[in-house]
Amino acid sequence: MKIKIFALTLFLVLSNCIIAQQPIISGKIIDKGDSKPIEYANITLMASDSSLIKGVNSDVDGKFTFINIEQGDYLISVTFIGYESTLIPIRKDKDDLDIGDIYLDPSSIALQDVTVTGHSIINKLDRKLIMPTDAQIKASANGIELLQKMQLPRLTYDFINNKVALAGNGELQLRINGVEVTNSEIVALRPEDIIRIEYHDQPGARYGNAEAVLDYIVRRRESGGNINGNGMNVIAKSVFSDNFLSAKFNHRKSEFSTNIYASNRNFDWTRKNDETFRFSDKELERVEDGLPTKFKQNVINTTINYSLLDKDNYYFNARFRYNFNEEPNAYTDRKSTLVTSDNPIPLNIYDHQSLKNNIPALDLYFQKNLKNNQLLIFNVVGTYITSSSSRLYQEHRENIPVTDILSKISGDRYSLITEGIYEKNFDKSKLTGGLKYSQSYTHNIYSGNTTANVGMNTSEIYSYAEYLWKRGKFSYTANIGVMRTYYRQGDEQQDKYTFRPSFSTAYNINDFTFVRARAYIWGGNPSLGDLNNVEQAVDSLQIRRGNPNLKSYLDYGANLTFGYNKGILGVDLNAGYKYLRKPVMESIFLENGKFIKMPENQKSYQRLNVESTFKIRPLKDHLTIGITPGINYYRSYGNNYKHNYTNPYMRINIDVMYKNWIMNFWATTANNWFYGESMYQGEALHMASVGYNKPSYSVMVGAMNPLGTDYKTRNESWSNLYSSKSQLTGYDLTPLLFVKFSFNINFGRQFNGNGRRINNADTDAGIMSGAKK
Repeated sequence: MKIKIFALTLFLVLSNCIIAQQPIISGKIIDKGDSKPIEYANITLMASDSSLIKGVNSDVDGKFTFINIEQGDYLISVTFIGYESTLIPIRKDKDDLDIGDIYLDPSSIALQDVTVTGHSIINKLDRKLIMPTDAQIKASANGIELLQKMQLPRLTYDFINNKVALAGNGELQLRINGVEVTNSEIVALRPEDIIRIEYHDQPGARYGNAEAVLDYIVRRRESGGNINGNGMNVIAKSVFSDNFLSAKFNHRKSEFSTNIYASNRNFDWTRKNDETFRFSDKELERVEDGLPTKFKQNVINTTINYSLLDKDNYYFNARFRYNFNEEPNAYTDRKSTLVTSDNPIPLNIYDHQSLKNNIPALDLYFQKNLKNNQLLIFNVVGTYITSSSSRLYQEHRENIPVTDILSKISGDRYSLITEGIYEKNFDKSKLTGGLKYSQSYTHNIYSGNTTANVGMNTSEIYSYAEYLWKRGKFSYTANIGVMRTYYRQGDEQQDKYTFRPSFSTAYNINDFTFVRARAYIWGGNPSLGDLNNVEQAVDSLQIRRGNPNLKSYLDYGANLTFGYNKGILGVDLNAGYKYLRKPVMESIFLENGKFIKMPENQKSYQRLNVESTFKIRPLKDHLTIGITPGINYYRSYGNNYKHNYTNPYMRINIDVMYKNWIMNFWATTANNWFYGESMYQGEALHMASVGYNKPSYSVMVGAMNPLGTDYKTRNESWSNLYSSKSQLTGYDLTPLLFVKFSFNINFGRQFNGNGRRINNADTDAGIMSGAKK
């Protein structure tokens, strides 16, 4: 036994001596953005004629070594997804050569020939870089489906409508190569063109009031083009469809593209309302039993786009958008029988509203790269909104008219948004400054039972500076912003300045674990609809009234995020707290026998949201199970009321992927929202689907609520003067069988390029409606 131990020891010593005597080439791969070592980078050693000699991967410290390399001239290639590739010529004229640190630049350009076979997440100073795996790309037909397969935390999905939202009802920004875009533009993305998704879970000053930002980093072509389409249609008597078609053509530095999105809804649902009106001397109860009522909506969004790119020099983009929305039968429509406590003879209710708006917009964008890692961005957006709506509300008792309310509104809105941004990157820090100015003019004409001619002039200036830096394993971001808001309606005008600072820090414990924290102060403004100096009758007892005296309010918030992702296990913990001082919330008061609903600046509003996402990948990409328990806590303090509300919820997402086959099961309990004195119930749904994906086409069949649960949503009012419970049920929506399909046609050569960084848009028509919400 002693002889064997001695022989083994001698072998190891001699082996180390032999290796030590072999000539080597060594070095270290470093991220130029944050100076952290890059693990798993691909390092290839080639002869001077580019013939392959050998390849290795960098270790956890970013280090690599080539052993037994003779003297001579060589080429070293370094590549890693999400970074610019580097090619270094070297001359080895001694036994050992230490190249030293090799810095890789983070880039919106990725290597087309690299395939990710494992879940890859890189924690940066201010965001997470998530690379989709090859299996996830193959199992997805568009950008939203790919996002769902990646199962990122805090996100909720509407699989039928191909939409994504943020849990807790916060603002989620969607971007492509840094540009804010619509949901339909994400649907148009081909999964194979998506290099990575940059997840800003604590966005900086540039992103305004967004609580999270998803930035798709995609490739750009140099020649040829692409035509692709997506479609979803239900197999039922109800009409429920979403269809998208896009085309793109590239020629050298230019890109021409257009897309059209069409959505159609046509089905029946019923409403039930229980209401209690508390007068000074009595209570009145009304129980409403709804009949099947039609909801019909048509949406068409089109975009025509031209861009000119001179890589590493400038980028110009001109985009024309036209959005059309028509609701011949609005969401609030109802036909019902109403029984009141003061009369045994029921009322027959008819409530019909139609809406239409047209929004053309021209968006001009210019980005210039300067020397010494500097960048300038300019954006100008002009928008014209024309809108119209009409509402007829009638109450009959034994065919005798009791209440007849007619309201018609037509409006025009002109707006101009301009923005400029400057960026300067240093070795371990980044400086950003920006200035944004918006100006709008709104003119609304009210006719019917209420007549009014309302003109509003609003403007907003926001300037900010942000500095991001790194010290050891910690990174910090500090920014300060100032916003001036101006509003005028008739003789009423307001002019207010808001201070908007924020500070965040991140600590990367190791390559698999991170912690981020953030605190901020924002400002909020009343909506144009709330500022209207008009009132609209809701029914025979209720009136909705605008308030031109509303003031801006302050928004204090804090976020804490923890993440761990290694091997088959991923854990994400997110906690967010929000405190609104003097927020705009609804008040209800009794005036001349009518219940007036009017927005007012109330005392305070608080929201606490905590959720954890646990992901398990027991069979690598073939099986992913995600479970997300969460809880919402709301505290609403009005001038005359106090309410507390707690809502636990749960989401489950299971993906099975094998070759080109995919199966999915998704379920969620109701994620409810409380604001002012109203509770809005989220959707409680489950869905199952199975599909087959190929690069040129995909087909999927599935069902929403296949176990037979009716589609229901519920709203409640907790006011002491007026309390209500309203439930909407869609019997034709359960189970809802659907078919989804996509096709993709490519032609021409391809290359990678950059994209624009920002985008601005205006869609607020400034109209106040009298329809019951």
